[in-house]
Amino acid sequence: MEINEFLKINGENVSLEQFLGHLQTAGKLSTVVKEVAQQYLLEGAVKAYGVPEPEPEMVEQFILEFRMQQQLVSPESFQKWLMTSSISYADFKEQVTFRLKQERLKEVVTALRVQEYFAQNKDNLDRVVLSRIVVDHPEVAQDLKEQVEQHGADFTQLAKKHSMVDDAVVGGVMGPVIRAQMPEIIRKATENVQPGQVIGPIQIEGRYCLLKVEQLLPASLEGALKRDLETHLFEEWLNEKLQETNIQLTWKGSQTSI
Repeated sequence: MEINEFLKINGENVSLEQFLGHLQTAGKLSTVVKEVAQQYLLEGAVKAYGVPEPEPEMVEQFILEFRMQQQLVSPESFQKWLMTSSISYADFKEQVTFRLKQERLKEVVTALRVQEYFAQNKDNLDRVVLSRIVVDHPEVAQDLKEQVEQHGADFTQLAKKHSMVDDAVVGGVMGPVIRAQMPEIIRKATENVQPGQVIGPIQIEGRYCLLKVEQLLPASLEGALKRDLETHLFEEWLNEKLQETNIQLTWKGSQTSI
């Protein structure tokens, strides 16, 4: 392919130099170059770490699940999607194959890191199942707390009757909350708590909150948490590699560092 036949728009040739110029004018040249560099690094890492080809059955299963998720069950709808996306089935299959390789690379690269990170951050990865009552006045919050602690009132029913936030309809249940994602004031208030304990009133954004600890869920390195940590640490690793990489674009007779 000649360099001046790099791209055609409305039948008119757009050279590679023009293509780069348009990207620069749009403010997207460095972004595209970095994406190319990232893919270059990923493909190099796949080879360096000896990531094997995925089994054909894995590729086909991934494609089947993708089609189900995208509601592309019939061959006609899937073919139409391929045409709309301007991609052949062979190219799509190649993308899927590389994605599976990348997932395996992620596991290999983060195998040690994820264990260390989990050990160092376990306390902040624990989850607490909370319910809440939110009211306008501290006196009301304190009175409700006394009703629960001294008179055995049901926290869920009090939340449905008095709480001012949307989850009042379900008795104030907030569900599991990762400790690291809690506001600092709540994270500190829930340290060393026991199930059934009522905390507060705590002032948050001009309102007063009572929190009931429903359940403590210690973190374990498995399932969704493990996948999330692997993804986080893999992105960190890849960004580090990009930062260490010398990327230079030779264009218009000069070299530009990206």
